[in-house]
Amino acid sequence: MTFLCKACAPARFFSLVFLLLVGLEAAAQTLAHPSAPTSSPLRAAVDSFPSAANLRFGQQLKRGEHQPAVRFLLVPGLLIGAGALTTERVDMLETDEAVHDEVRAHVPLVHTNIEDQLRYVPAYASLGLSVVGVHGQHNTLEQGIIFFLAKTLNDGLTSNLKRLTHVQRPDGSSFDSFPSQHTSAAFASATFLHKEYGGRSIWYSIGGYSVATATGALRILKERHWLSDVVAGAGVGILSTEAAYWAYPLLRRTALKLIKRPDLGNRVMVMPLYVNGAVGASFALSFP
Repeated sequence: MTFLCKACAPARFFSLVFLLLVGLEAAAQTLAHPSAPTSSPLRAAVDSFPSAANLRFGQQLKRGEHQPAVRFLLVPGLLIGAGALTTERVDMLETDEAVHDEVRAHVPLVHTNIEDQLRYVPAYASLGLSVVGVHGQHNTLEQGIIFFLAKTLNDGLTSNLKRLTHVQRPDGSSFDSFPSQHTSAAFASATFLHKEYGGRSIWYSIGGYSVATATGALRILKERHWLSDVVAGAGVGILSTEAAYWAYPLLRRTALKLIKRPDLGNRVMVMPLYVNGAVGASFALSFP
C-alpha cells in the first residue's frame, strides 16, 4: 500500500474509515426514503442547527420504523461482508497486512485500556439522558430492557463468530480476533443512542458513532485487531441493536398478553441466570 504522505497515513486511514461508516448510514437512509431531501444531513445541520435539520432527521427516523427489514440489514450486512472478504481467511483485497504494516511504521504502540469503558459510553449517555428527564423514543425502563437485549445478542453473536472463524490476532496472542468484541459492543451502544435520541438531534448520532469509531481505531493501534475485525465488529454491533429494537415490541406484546391471562399465573416462571460471567434471565411456561 502506497501513500503520498507516509507520515499522514494513519490519520488519513482512520478518517476514511469514519467517513465510510457515515456514508453507509446516509446511503441506507436514502434508499429507505427516496423522497427525502438529497442534501447532506451534515450540511443541513450546519446551515440550520438545530431546528430544521433535527426535525427532518427525526421525521426520517420515525418513517424508518415502518420500513422493511432489508433497510435495517443493509448497513450491517455491508460491513460484515466487507470484513469477512478482507480477513486473512479470505484475503480478497489484502488490506489487513497493509494497514497493519502502515500503522506499525508510523504510529507508536498505544498502551491504554480506555476502550474498555469507551465502548459503553454512548449507551450510558442515552440512559443518563433519560434519567435526567430528556425524553427518548422509550422511557428509562424500556431503554434498559432494550439495551440488555442488544448486549445479550451482541455477546452471543460475537463470541460464536470468534469460535467459528478462529483468526489469529495481529500480536499473535490468541485465535479469537474476528470480529472485534470491543468494536461490536461500541457500535451496538452507538446505535442504541442513535435510535433513542437521533430524532432529537443528529449530533447525538454523530457523537455516538465517533466514540465507536475511536474504540475500533484503538484496537488496531494496540495491535489487538486487524482492520477486517473492526469493520465486521461494527456490522455485528449495529445488527444486534437493530434486532433488539425489532424484537422488543413482540416481546412486550407477548408479556402483556400473559399478564392479562390470570390462568397462566401459576404456570409462568422467570428466574435470573448467570453462566460463565454472563448475566441473563430464563423464562419457563408450563402447559397442562
